[in-house]
Amino acid sequence: MKKIITRIIMVASVVGVAIVLSGCTCVPKQPAHHAQHTQTHGKHHQNKHYQPQPQQQITEAVVFYQTYEASDVDNVSANMYTRSSRGGESKMGTVKFVETNDGLHMKTDLADLRPGVTYTAHVYQCGACNDSTCCDQSPMAVDLPTLRIDSVGRLKKSYIIRGLTAAQLNNAKFVLTRDGGYKAAWGTLKQ
Repeated sequence: MKKIITRIIMVASVVGVAIVLSGCTCVPKQPAHHAQHTQTHGKHHQNKHYQPQPQQQITEAVVFYQTYEASDVDNVSANMYTRSSRGGESKMGTVKFVETNDGLHMKTDLADLRPGVTYTAHVYQCGACNDSTCCDQSPMAVDLPTLRIDSVGRLKKSYIIRGLTAAQLNNAKFVLTRDGGYKAAWGTLKQ
């Protein structure tokens, strides 16, 4: 009776191990005829003839993709505004930046500039949000032309700027100052 109980426990152990291993992906399943052979000849025989094949180690690679949408920006423009004499703000024209083979063209079409006064242009890089809290506190260190009109009318001029791209200006604030820093005009450069 003791031998029968020992054999039943052995068979139950082998069957239990086979069930556990069948759910495990790290050891391949045994062929059906081999499992029967193992049950009749014992566990020691299994280790002698059947060695599990080492499983290939799978390594996951994490790849970061960067989008280059900004590099496709070849022109940006800003609707420029100034303080209205009646309060609020009024539109005064546009400033455009267009990439060309010669460099970055800055094209101005502005009204309401004071004759004989020099306006200095500044660009403040900004993030994606819609208010000035996303903008740098200091202007970009680029040489932009000063703007000046000699008589009442519109300033329609083009300038070439080197060392700057339209993509760098996308979402930036464009500001014209006069009289030692007075903010005379402003706009947001967008594609």
